[in-house]
Amino acid sequence: MSIFDRFRPYPELKMVIINLRSGTSFRAVVRQCTGQFVVLRNAEMLQDLGHAERHIVDGEVIVRLADVDFMQVVS
Repeated sequence: MSIFDRFRPYPELKMVIINLRSGTSFRAVVRQCTGQFVVLRNAEMLQDLGHAERHIVDGEVIVRLADVDFMQVVS
């Protein structure tokens, strides 16, 4: 861990809730932020287009940062 880690624009390797502009939301670990995309691991879909149904997502989820409404760090 370096002194510059606190100035990263996105919280890597932290559990977050991400709400997308479409109404879909995920609880996941932010694995990596590269360019215009964020890579999520251990993702759980909390809402899909406004329907509150929880689903575990296999593998990684790649989300465009332009589609992210907001991101909340939960741990």
